Amino acid sequence: MIPYIFLGLGAVSLGMFLFKRDKKSSIVAIALKALTSLFFLLTALFSLYENIGNNPIDNSKLLALIFMILGLIFGMVGDILLDFKIYFKTLNMRFLCLENDYDILMITGMSSFGIGHIFYILALMVYTPIEWIYLIFSTLGATLFMSFIFIISIKVMKMDFRKFFIPSILYGILLASFVFLSIFKISFSYTKANLLILIGSILFIVSDLILSITYFSKKEDYEKKGFMNPESRFMIIMNHITYYAAQFLIAIAILFL
Repeated sequence: MIPYIFLGLGAVSLGMFLFKRDKKSSIVAIALKALTSLFFLLTALFSLYENIGNNPIDNSKLLALIFMILGLIFGMVGDILLDFKIYFKTLNMRFLCLENDYDILMITGMSSFGIGHIFYILALMVYTPIEWIYLIFSTLGATLFMSFIFIISIKVMKMDFRKFFIPSILYGILLASFVFLSIFKISFSYTKANLLILIGSILFIVSDLILSITYFSKKEDYEKKGFMNPESRFMIIMNHITYYAAQFLIAIAILFL
């Protein structure tokens, strides 16, 4: 019951955050974002508590649950870093008083999310273990999928990833590998937990595809009016709704693992 209470509080907090958040961000918006992220972490922790209390647990299951929690923690850190990047850039402020402060926050934010996805992937591998060959297949599928995405992004949409091209590719492969591995997992064992994780992994990659449009679109796109502007409220709302839906689904999945 308690995990669902924090899930509901997270939905309320997300609504408040989206009301305050615009393309410039603010300290209030960052605080509300951190609160929303704290709620998905609390959802996960109380899901872990109830799971352990109500079900027999072995070492592999416990390790998988811990990996899921760690993935959410690194996601929370990445959340806050990326919003601080936007806030400092808007105010023309420096974080570490270095010329490339914004790049540092961007890279550390992406790295935090990437590490989080490594933990998610490890959780899938150790809980009711599947052969490592499926991780290889997932990585190959992810590489092909992201190659297609980047070809469309660069050749058709004229997006400019600048110095973040290689980090974006590596991060994208991690995201897609999580999706492909989730597909393999549910094809072998159709459970509520695996279904929630699969939907969460798909929403996560949708969220980051939207975010990449926000960050890396060509200059002319930022001059557009309405929801097609990469920094429009529509894009901000869709990015965060899909992202937080993903994290909360992964958090509540811990209840059923």
